[in-house]
Amino acid sequence: MDLHFSTPKMIHHIHDLPADYEGKVLATLMESRSNSLDHESVRKSILYIHGFSDYFFQEHVMEAYNQADVDFYALDLRKYGRSLLPHQHPNYCKSLKEYFPELDYAINFIKAKNPQTQLVLMGHSTGGLLVSYYAHYGALRNQLTGLILNSPFFDFNTSNVVKFFTPFIAKLMMQFNAYASYSGGVSDVYGQSLLKEFYGEWEFNQKWKPVRAFPAFYAWILAVHEAQQTIRNRTKLDLPILLMHSDSSLKTNVWTPKAQTADLVLNVKDIERIGVKMGNHVTHFIAKDGLHDLFLSKKSVRDTVFENTKTWLEQL
Repeated sequence: MDLHFSTPKMIHHIHDLPADYEGKVLATLMESRSNSLDHESVRKSILYIHGFSDYFFQEHVMEAYNQADVDFYALDLRKYGRSLLPHQHPNYCKSLKEYFPELDYAINFIKAKNPQTQLVLMGHSTGGLLVSYYAHYGALRNQLTGLILNSPFFDFNTSNVVKFFTPFIAKLMMQFNAYASYSGGVSDVYGQSLLKEFYGEWEFNQKWKPVRAFPAFYAWILAVHEAQQTIRNRTKLDLPILLMHSDSSLKTNVWTPKAQTADLVLNVKDIERIGVKMGNHVTHFIAKDGLHDLFLSKKSVRDTVFENTKTWLEQL
């Protein structure tokens, strides 16, 4: 049975999914309370998918799109954020296709609300990889009007040698322990660049989005690698894609003011190299001084990002 409850800004729909290898599974769909009540309008809708060691807390993004007459929804995927249960390993999966049922649920929910809406999937980081993967293989991919990719995780930010050996190492580690993990992926500096108590301007639940990111399970690493390789070898997508990322990347384990003007997680050259080939209709936007999550960048940057996405949406 699904549960529903409201907060001042959102309605939360807690959806039961079939149990998996860890037991009970939930997904949580957030619906903006400022969405249109006209269920026959042709307003566009955005379904937002978060990244790794993350959940949906960017209410300012929801409010900005509502003000632009776009309906807004967001998912906390299984084992993330509001959907994380005590018996589960945070963010664990064996294949990104495990998330397809909650995407199916959310798309059906949105289309039942407004069958006429033009539905755009917006994915950040691993969420950007996931929505791209779904656009190739998802059961309801034909219901999609477009993709907005916010710093999508199309490649690992490591040397070519490490990239080559990554799947072999992951498979080896999993032979000894299905839950073996790697804790050296994302520097603490990224979390510090966001959180108000350090150097950022945001507040979030650190149990769901810790400053030191959750360890990356080798099963998850292998699942991501498989999805990355698969979509690179597929025919180009034929729906409109807006590809967005920062103009620079930075690797550091020590705080520096430059951390507030660069992508600390991914290599933007990888995003561009792979992303521009993802589809036949790719619009490429580079955000000067953008963070890994462009919508958490300083206000002047995120305002520019929003205006570019708004213009792109208007042209669909």
